[in-house]
Amino acid sequence: MIGLIVNPASSKDVRRIVALGRVVPAAEKVNLVARFLVGLGSGPAVEVRVLKDSAGLTQQAAEVAARHGGPPVSWLPVEASGAESDTVEAAAALEKEGADLVAVAGGDGTVRATVEGWPEAPMLLLPAGTNNAFTTPVEPTVAGLAAANIGHERVRAAALQRRLRLLVEGSTSPLAAVADVVGLSERWLASRAIWRPEDLIEAVVARSDPTSIGMVGVAAAFGPLAEDHVRYLRFGPGRLVRVAMGPGLVAEVSVEQVEDLPAGRRVSLSSRTGVVAVDGERRIVEGSGSHVTGVAGPWHFDPGRALAVAFEP
Repeated sequence: MIGLIVNPASSKDVRRIVALGRVVPAAEKVNLVARFLVGLGSGPAVEVRVLKDSAGLTQQAAEVAARHGGPPVSWLPVEASGAESDTVEAAAALEKEGADLVAVAGGDGTVRATVEGWPEAPMLLLPAGTNNAFTTPVEPTVAGLAAANIGHERVRAAALQRRLRLLVEGSTSPLAAVADVVGLSERWLASRAIWRPEDLIEAVVARSDPTSIGMVGVAAAFGPLAEDHVRYLRFGPGRLVRVAMGPGLVAEVSVEQVEDLPAGRRVSLSSRTGVVAVDGERRIVEGSGSHVTGVAGPWHFDPGRALAVAFEP
């Protein structure tokens, strides 16, 4: 069984104003999901369980895809309200139903909400956010073709790779991230997104990818990140790294300290403002002495690896 979650609110943060981050229109998301479903319908028959989102995007996509060979879909027992909790509840329902894979159309925030509902979800991201640091974009039709083979044991073994998630503890409300946790110098939330290098104090990063935006891209300047490790970055006088802080927004970030630590090792945050960003979104963390720990997280589905095995005779 394959689950599908679409976030109608993704790609709409302040970086569309301060940078060149585009808004992904509803019609484009419908088209993206329809292409995925068409690809899915071209492979082995699979059951598809879908969150009926508050904007009706999945309903429209299913109708479009059905005219082009897409599979029939059934709806999850979640009453969508348009809040982040829709994604959390849908992911929890898919875990309960024993889904083999969850396809998520959104950005890193949508991935984080999915993992909140199902911490070890086997996940395929269809990028539709401002930042998409969790994965590399792939044509949705190809992703659907690959996902249709999830029922084969050899495909699952080759295509699913474990990722870490980051837990922020020591506050009244524990938080989690799938890409990075950043300590900030100013105590305000406002637009939530981060884009100014001067606001950065420190970061804990779960991935290193030179093609990614933001902290994951900064981390890549210091080499690959070993499996089951996180990277701590302290900002200050040191090496200058030129990085894309957002779509169309390039900045220089000065990194004073870099340290790689194994999963399970607590990283104490020195920030005292009470504000951290999880996957690029500011959150209040009350109290001092907060720390971040890399722990077992979701499984990432790689369409290229899946198809390479599926094509084998």
